Amino acid sequence: MGNVIGGGTGRFLTDETGDPIGAENRLPVETEQDDAFSSWVTYPDFAAETGTSQALNHANHTGASITTAKEVLIQTDDANTGFIMVGSSQETTVAGDAGSRQGVKLNAGETLILAISTFANVFIIGSASTQYVQVAYFA
Repeated sequence: MGNVIGGGTGRFLTDETGDPIGAENRLPVETEQDDAFSSWVTYPDFAAETGTSQALNHANHTGASITTAKEVLIQTDDANTGFIMVGSSQETTVAGDAGSRQGVKLNAGETLILAISTFANVFIIGSASTQYVQVAYFA
């Protein structure tokens, strides 16, 4: 009776050929991840550069040359009055007026999580001075 549902008709999870899936008609579930995070590293907040975008590993940003991240978290401070732009190079990260910006715009208190391994490929620029940023990565 354990396989009977509703009006008495047996229902089974089956593959494309009609054979039952898994032991005891249950889907296999992975309970441990081989690629789970083993560490979480945070940095002191810093003011994003203005004028020209700089990579997160720039001396005025984190100053760290990490290459083993699984994800990088970027959060703008909730007290910021402007915004920051996030991109993949100096050319693709521009904080100009509307219509001339390039990258992903983060307003005060917003967060962006990137599945990327290195700070060298993440560029930011502030719309004005004192636009603070918090950065962390998971490895």
